[in-house]
Amino acid sequence: MGWQTSCGVDPGAISHSGGAYIFHQSSNHCSGGIFKQRSELNSGNISVNSRVSYAFDTTVSMKTSQSNDFILFQVHDGRNGCSPPMSLRWTGGNSLRFDSDYTRGKGMAGCVENRGLRGAGYHGPRLRRDGTPYHLRVTLAFDGQGGFDVSVQINGSGVLSGRYQPSSDPQFVTSKRFYMKHGVYSQKPFDYEMKSLGMQVLRAG
Repeated sequence: MGWQTSCGVDPGAISHSGGAYIFHQSSNHCSGGIFKQRSELNSGNISVNSRVSYAFDTTVSMKTSQSNDFILFQVHDGRNGCSPPMSLRWTGGNSLRFDSDYTRGKGMAGCVENRGLRGAGYHGPRLRRDGTPYHLRVTLAFDGQGGFDVSVQINGSGVLSGRYQPSSDPQFVTSKRFYMKHGVYSQKPFDYEMKSLGMQVLRAG
């Protein structure tokens, strides 16, 4: 998928060793938005006209003494200021949830929550932040019309699922491309070490 560092990071914030990416705190080098901490990779583009399914597959472990929310994985379209079509958030309560917005393209003032995806319920274990590894699999089925189904598995069990359906309202910006992002993205900086072992993207259909 042509993974690369998203917008750059502080020295040493992302390293690669023994098949694992290791993420540490970094200031946000991207423009727009209100999030102050970003240590992420992003993939190459996926055409919004492609009818294709992918499975993002990795084993993640988070080690921190703090309970900050952070974004673990995203399907982005390059917008500034609003949540992308889909973000997977590791919450302060140690569950997972989706974030998703529609955007008018006016920064934070142009955001409208996509309650369809945000309303999905989590049915999984309480996630630990002591370095416990979790096998994470995010399956994405793009429909070729700007929408996609998403399902999340932890250790082989489904825990969260939903669908991103683009709005038919012309006030909202239409996605011109999609790409994946993986790492740690948070509104407030905090100390952590996250490992992502064996990260791969597989064709799922």
